[in-house]
Amino acid sequence: VRTYAGQFADVPGTAWYYNNVAQAYELGLINGKSENSFDPDGTLTIAETIKLASVCNQLLAKGAVDDSAFAAENASAWYDGYVAYAAQRDIVTETYENYNAPATRGMVAVLFSRAISNAGANMPEINEAVFGSLADVPTSAWYATSAYRLYRWGIMAGDENGLLHPESSIRRSEMSAVVTRVVDPSLRMRVSAAGTSDTPVVTVSAGELVLYEGTNDPKSVAGLTGFAADFTAQNGGAVLNASYSLDLVNHVAVERDNISFRLRPGSGYEALAALREKLEAAAVGANGKVLRSGVEVYPAINELLYLWADGSRVTISGLWYADHGDYTTYAFYFDEALDPSAVGRYQLVCGTPGSDTLRLCGLDDLAVLVDSAYGVQADSSVVDAETPVDNEQYLRAIEAAKSTAAEIPFEYESDRCYILYGAGLYGTGADDYRLLFIFRDGTSQTVCEGKLKSIRVNSAGSVLYYTVTAPDGKEIQHGVNFD
Repeated sequence: VRTYAGQFADVPGTAWYYNNVAQAYELGLINGKSENSFDPDGTLTIAETIKLASVCNQLLAKGAVDDSAFAAENASAWYDGYVAYAAQRDIVTETYENYNAPATRGMVAVLFSRAISNAGANMPEINEAVFGSLADVPTSAWYATSAYRLYRWGIMAGDENGLLHPESSIRRSEMSAVVTRVVDPSLRMRVSAAGTSDTPVVTVSAGELVLYEGTNDPKSVAGLTGFAADFTAQNGGAVLNASYSLDLVNHVAVERDNISFRLRPGSGYEALAALREKLEAAAVGANGKVLRSGVEVYPAINELLYLWADGSRVTISGLWYADHGDYTTYAFYFDEALDPSAVGRYQLVCGTPGSDTLRLCGLDDLAVLVDSAYGVQADSSVVDAETPVDNEQYLRAIEAAKSTAAEIPFEYESDRCYILYGAGLYGTGADDYRLLFIFRDGTSQTVCEGKLKSIRVNSAGSVLYYTVTAPDGKEIQHGVNFD
């Protein structure tokens, strides 16, 4: 866009940030404070940070910046268009009291992590960092997961002692490094030991909670579609309550940012060949190399791995797997950090065994959760929704959804399905609102998660209308036609 000719007198050629400032200026990302000064130690506001995250999102997603995307009607502040753009893309999901306040480095990590993920950019993890290993990033902090992502991507590398200083205001020199490393992979900082691969090979570490150890005994079964288990965590360990085909896997372990398991040749590796093929087709990376973007595989991997912690669904940001010779490790990384010490019960399904199979194995509670999950694939034995079925199965499904703790402000029975909206369905939390359809064959579908603004059925009983609040504060009405 323009050429930097060393005009900023306060940016010496020997400064660590010289090349970052020069490139950020040439790309039009950050201007100087005047024609001949940059103010490298000055701070950036929250509004300026949102603008930069939005612009970088466009550069990664489109390869260029279209200023019209940031236009806002009746704007009261220069940054309103950038905030609206960021909110529409889940880069900003909160409201700040003062957009002119200094942005912290932790805040920068969150905004840029979201901006990069939303753009679907390929971001190899070039630095190893087990969750909990960064000394000044508390694992319980709201910015923890994002800070680890930017560290692993080489975008925020920390000081000479490896400290990220997430609570400190970010300097203009530091922000120039962040934005240029985002858009130029050659500038990203590798701080791991020499000789490491582009991304860390999946390993287990101290601090994990082993849910199931397993055995190395050979197995003769084949063609299974998955496994499932229900664990109770207690006294630093876990008790297995019930399971399906769990004996095919080894070392099921959960950490704050992932859950993993191993498959060994001669055991579950062959028996779960069909599942393994699906998982590897939906993986972000393998053996330290990026295969595809997380955004590309996000829906697929969340239809192959269902995990609940104390009844709350844990969404997965991506899967990595690695061949360690005598076993292969599959690790599923969480969207948001989890505190294993605070969870009393884990329930998981990997693959598509189906809810009927789970019930036969004593996993009734897990079957109910699977039935209510997004994208669940039912057993092939389940009849089509158009086929007449036993009414008792339909009534049992409705009864299962209406747990004793459920608060149901709206329910309606159409010719095609039973509609329930409320909190606490299936015994979930009092704040867990969802809109649920229960079909005539007893299967169910969660249509919307979260509290609705309104819900009604038209006078003919053929269309359901429900209204949600969008990130920009406005309302969106959805209509579902049952004809």
